[in-house]
Amino acid sequence: MKPAQPVSLPRDIDLVSLRLFLSALEEGSLARAAARENIVPSAVSKRMSEMEEAFGVLLLDRGVKGVQPTPAGTALAAHVRRLLQDMERMHREMAGYVTGVRGRVRLAVSVAALSGDLPERIQSFRRAHPQIDILLQEDTTQAAFRAVLEGQADVAAGSDFGHDGLQVYPCGHCELAAVVPGQHLLAERETLDYAQLLPFELVELNRDNGISSVFEQAAQAAGVTRRISARVSAHETICTLVARGMGVAVVPLYLKARYAHLDIRFIRLTGPWSSTPICIAVRDPDALAPAARTLLAHLGVLP
Repeated sequence: MKPAQPVSLPRDIDLVSLRLFLSALEEGSLARAAARENIVPSAVSKRMSEMEEAFGVLLLDRGVKGVQPTPAGTALAAHVRRLLQDMERMHREMAGYVTGVRGRVRLAVSVAALSGDLPERIQSFRRAHPQIDILLQEDTTQAAFRAVLEGQADVAAGSDFGHDGLQVYPCGHCELAAVVPGQHLLAERETLDYAQLLPFELVELNRDNGISSVFEQAAQAAGVTRRISARVSAHETICTLVARGMGVAVVPLYLKARYAHLDIRFIRLTGPWSSTPICIAVRDPDALAPAARTLLAHLGVLP
C-alpha cells in the first residue's frame, strides 16, 4: 500500500479574496460586499468561485435573498478571522519597531482601582512614555470589563469579581472602611467587622458594581439579610447620604481625607471583607497593540 500523499494546500488565495469572503458573509450579499469594499460585484463573484475551486469545496450557498455560508464556509471564516487578526497584530508590532512604541491605550477603570497607587503608576508611565496617550474612563467594574470584551477599551482595571472571557492579572488591593454618621452607636469604634454593620440600614452602590457582590457574600456568611435604604452610583453620594442619617456603608478607605468636613466617621474594616482585590483585565494579551503591552509591562503584569 502506498503511503498517503500530503494534501496540497492552495497557495493562490490572497488576502483581498479572504477579506471579500468575510464581507460577503457579514453583509449576506455579494453585491453589498462589493459596495462595502469598493469593487464591482462581478469581481467579487469571480474571486469567490476561484476560492471554491482552489479549496475544492462549496463555501457559499447563493440564493435570491443573498448568500449564506456552507459548513465549510463557516469553518473557513473562523480561520480567516484569526489570520486577519494575526496580520493586523504583525503590522502593529512592526510599526512599533520602526517608529518606537507609539499610540494610545483605552483604559477603563473602576473607582476601587483608582483608590490605590494606580493613578501614580499611570502618571509615571506617562512621564516615561510621552509618545503614548492614555485615554482613561471611570466606570463600574462590570462596565469596565464589558468595555474590554466589546472592544471599546484595551485594558480594564477593577475589582476581581467575575471576568469570563478575560485574562486577568493581580494588581493590588482596595482597603475598605465602614462609614457611619458622627453620632452613630458605632462611631467610637476603632475597627469593625462587616457583620457588625448588618443590623443597620445600608447605603450601597448600584448592583452592577462588583463590590456589591462582596457584601452579599459577607451577609450570607453571617446568615443575615441586608436592609438597603438606598442604592446610588458613586461613593461620594454614599458619604453624603450617610452624613444625612440614611444609613451606614462601606467605602474605600482613601475617601477619609476627602470627606473630613462631613459629620461622618470612617472606621477601618477587619476580617475577610476588609479589602477587595484589584486586577488588570485584557481580552487577549497576545493581541494587544505594542502601546498597551508597554503599559502592562510598566504595571508589572506582563514581562
